[in-house]
Amino acid sequence: MAAQALFLAPVVRAVTSEEDTARALGGDMVAWNALIAKYNRRVVVALLARGVPIERAKDVAQDSWLRLIEQQRAGNLRELKLPALAVTQAIFLSIDAARRDSRERATHDDEAEHVVDPCPGADLRMMSEERFAIADRVLSKCAPSARKVFELAYGGEGLSHADVATRVGLSTQRVRQIVCEVRKLLRVALEGGDR
Repeated sequence: MAAQALFLAPVVRAVTSEEDTARALGGDMVAWNALIAKYNRRVVVALLARGVPIERAKDVAQDSWLRLIEQQRAGNLRELKLPALAVTQAIFLSIDAARRDSRERATHDDEAEHVVDPCPGADLRMMSEERFAIADRVLSKCAPSARKVFELAYGGEGLSHADVATRVGLSTQRVRQIVCEVRKLLRVALEGGDR
């Protein structure tokens, strides 16, 4: 499958994100692979923070990259602000998929029982809200500095670890360590180990 090959191609050169971005906008698949390798985790974590299960988050992230590549090939992509654009695309795709699932479930329930749920997707919303509450609880237990680092790295701005380090006055290595620690806490809690 061509889509899977996209993520398996090795990237064995050192270039800056700006160079990769310019080359990706020109259609260079090696540059796209480098950008995906660099930013895919942020896209997945952003989805996890919104309550999307891990396997689905990985699939949605891959679909969002494919959509961006398709938009570039169609000439509809004039600039590439990453990871914000990929995160936005992934969130849109996950919301759209949740709506489709909700409609299909409501249709299936209607056919099976001839009763329509007055709040289609309520279970899905409740599960997402529960997962969000778990993530929020985990983040609230973190030190304020760790929360700040995590929000800067995975929030709307999606700053690089070096930019976060500059903003908060820590070393880049310490920022990476904090991000890894917080992500581990979130992963354990969302997989049911911290209930």
